[in-house]
Amino acid sequence: MGSIEECCNFAVSALDGVYGWGSEVVAIIIFVFVFNFLTKKLLFRFHEQFKKNNMLWRDCFVQALHLPLSYFVWFFAVIQVGDLIATEVIEGFSVQNRHTIIAVGALVALTWFLFRWKNFLTHQLIIKSKKHEIALDQGKIGAIDKLATIGLLFFMALLLMELTDRSINTIIAFGSVGGLALAFASQEVIANFFGGFMIYLTHPFTIGDWVVIPDHKIEGIVEEIGWYMTRIRSMDKKPIYIPNSIFSKLIIITPSRMSHRQIKETIKIAYEDSEKLNAILFDFNEMLQQNLDLDRSQSMIVRLSGFGDYSFEVLVSAYTQTIDNEGYLRIKEQVLLGINAILKKHGAARSSPQQIVVPQES
Repeated sequence: MGSIEECCNFAVSALDGVYGWGSEVVAIIIFVFVFNFLTKKLLFRFHEQFKKNNMLWRDCFVQALHLPLSYFVWFFAVIQVGDLIATEVIEGFSVQNRHTIIAVGALVALTWFLFRWKNFLTHQLIIKSKKHEIALDQGKIGAIDKLATIGLLFFMALLLMELTDRSINTIIAFGSVGGLALAFASQEVIANFFGGFMIYLTHPFTIGDWVVIPDHKIEGIVEEIGWYMTRIRSMDKKPIYIPNSIFSKLIIITPSRMSHRQIKETIKIAYEDSEKLNAILFDFNEMLQQNLDLDRSQSMIVRLSGFGDYSFEVLVSAYTQTIDNEGYLRIKEQVLLGINAILKKHGAARSSPQQIVVPQES
């Protein structure tokens, strides 16, 4: 009878213990759910307000904060619940280095948040750059993004060493021993990395620029300037990947940065129309002066430039303010049609070599 009574007392005390720490576990889980729900609602309201008022930095801040904060709260709760269960189930046992684990988790969450904030900002700045709402071009934004990435990684690595009580002298010693071998093994990688950095520094081209590399007969639009290589989309839409170190050894032409594009044509007028030549030249010049798509502050040339085998050679030269292909070709078409109309008006014809047919002997 006594033994049964002792078993009942033991069972009651055990149930009391389970219900005690079990209720704490449930309370922690409920708190996490409530905290994450309220935080999400609050951050969403901030996001709507900052977006409405065009507060870019603050808007990106609240967008970047939600997930890292939510995951860290869950991580903290799991550590607390694990420590609580271990302490209650196994007497005298607790999670070792609990504070260090939580600190490292907080550092990971902070790093994740800062990278998300950086990425959101970069994305929004690129959008504004494409709309010409800010002075920064995509190349400079990319350079700032890469420098920020390096800085964040370095800073977080130092904080991690501090939290885990690791001496920086260990890293320095390892670097002095293995650094030389690593440098030899990664010469090309390092050269391309600094090549990309020099592109951002010297700015020979940026994302979206039209570039021509005569040495390799490459022409296309720059789509990406990466850590290791640059991607150019050729005119026939093929991607071309060029290691960044190559650009320091090549001549690069950036036509998209032209101030003007030149229309230059040599018109051949038959010698038979010599009496009409002065009137034709005068009308050519008037036609160019009246074309509003041509820049009249630049030189406009309509001159007899030489005598060909069969005709006079007239040089017609002017500059367009539009540099894109479609606009340039449209203006050039206008000029050529104007030239053709003037020749028809004066009854003149463009000269072409005469074909002499020699009859064959029968």
